[in-house]
Amino acid sequence: MRKYPKKIRKMRGNRTCGYGRVGQHRKAGQRAGKGKTTQWKKSKKSYYLKQKELGFPDPDWDMGKKGFKRPQDIVRLSTINTVNVKDLDYKIEKLVDEKKATKSGDTYTINLESVHIQKVLGRGEINKKVNITVNKASERAVQKIEAAGGKVTILSEAK
Repeated sequence: MRKYPKKIRKMRGNRTCGYGRVGQHRKAGQRAGKGKTTQWKKSKKSYYLKQKELGFPDPDWDMGKKGFKRPQDIVRLSTINTVNVKDLDYKIEKLVDEKKATKSGDTYTINLESVHIQKVLGRGEINKKVNITVNKASERAVQKIEAAGGKVTILSEAK
């Protein structure tokens, strides 16, 4: 037998059982959530610090944000740097000035590996004679460069 009756016996028939507004004692809203879903810096900081001091092994106990996970449709495993023939036509003079390409007569020679480009695409027009060395090239790009009097040397075939 108890020395004092339970509080609920006293509160029978009272709508809020001494907790004020309806719903104030439901779920875990006043306790800032259940489990590890809380704001550790505020409501449960002392508990967090104690666990940290004890060397709690769970990495989820670390305070602070951890970034975000990118959607898988955005993530690409390997990126291929490309250039269109029209961009090559515009940039070739600048590449000669930077000594990444050479010019002999009216023919330009460039190894696109040196400027970190793996593939040449065929969009646009090219008017200059360009001899390029590259890992990959589309058929249209090769046709347009050869039609302008240039030459394409492909280092490795596509897998």
